[in-house]
Amino acid sequence: MKPDFDRRQLMALIFVSSLAPAVRLIPKFNTQTAGSASWVAPIVALPFLVLYVWFLSAFLAERHSGEGLGEMIMRTNGRALGSVVLGGTAAFLIFCCGFILRSGAERFICTIYPAGNAWPFVIVMLALGLTAALGPRRALLRSARIFSPTLVVVLVLVLLFALTNIDFNLILPLSKGEPDKLGLAAIPMFEIYAGIFVYSAFFERSRELCRRRAKAYSLWLVPVCLLFALICAAAIGNYGSELISRFNYPFFAMIQNITVFKTIERIEALVVALWVLPDFIIFAMMLIVASHCLRLVFGYVPDTGDTVMHDMSNGRFLIPTSAALMLVVAVLLDMDSDNLSFYSHLVVPAANLAISCVLIPASYVIGKLRTRE
Repeated sequence: MKPDFDRRQLMALIFVSSLAPAVRLIPKFNTQTAGSASWVAPIVALPFLVLYVWFLSAFLAERHSGEGLGEMIMRTNGRALGSVVLGGTAAFLIFCCGFILRSGAERFICTIYPAGNAWPFVIVMLALGLTAALGPRRALLRSARIFSPTLVVVLVLVLLFALTNIDFNLILPLSKGEPDKLGLAAIPMFEIYAGIFVYSAFFERSRELCRRRAKAYSLWLVPVCLLFALICAAAIGNYGSELISRFNYPFFAMIQNITVFKTIERIEALVVALWVLPDFIIFAMMLIVASHCLRLVFGYVPDTGDTVMHDMSNGRFLIPTSAALMLVVAVLLDMDSDNLSFYSHLVVPAANLAISCVLIPASYVIGKLRTRE
């Protein structure tokens, strides 16, 4: 089966969708955990991510032509166990998307419009994500491919301006921080990318995308981990680990004092506005995967080609149903600062790790055992 998108587009989807949670979580959690040494944590996470990529690639090598990760889990685990795995994944993604709607809106109004209302942002993001989910999947991947260079340029420019003001005494030597806790500080980087690798695998329905998959993703992870190490180093080097650990959004706080040629200020407003793009991509991706899982659980065979947007046959009604449930979650969530920290630092990462490091490996083992029988 020839894919209607290539690996570069899939990598762009992974990168863009990871930016929203990674930029929000990694600098603050790392600094709270390992102090001024925490900027090394993304590099510490690299070998573990490479191992996970090789495991997931070995798992995907077992699929038949035309199968994505969801179809393979249902086939190899049997309908009962497969429904548990996919149903649990869908439930988490519905909750996570509700959280993304609220947290993205809160970040937007907190950093740009302190007196604004979050709900217009929530409704607009929901409508955009639902439109993308009802359309062809390749459109979302191509959108990510278009957004990716823009976001990379923004990150590089922010780093260039931030690194000019860095105080190396705040990040070196590593012994000033808590280097013994770097393993714990590496968890967010691993958790975010392991989860997104799993969810993006639902899009891989062609065996052609599996060729040299592990090597390609392993090499791709090197600059990604270095990029986040530089982001953490720039944040700590500008403000110090103690102050960074207190910010709600360290990355955006870091760029508040950036000026271009001493004339252009409020750069963070532009950057925060651009960060709507990763929110849109990750929300649409998770909506697609959640509804895909539910369609498999209820016995439908999800379509792979172009479908008219208003066609609700073959279980496609579960796409707007999933979106409605996500809106319900967003309404019910209490998003004060304590709850935001609780969800983003504990609930979502723990559930994400449970799926990527428990459910998926267990499905692999069960599939192997059933095949031998």
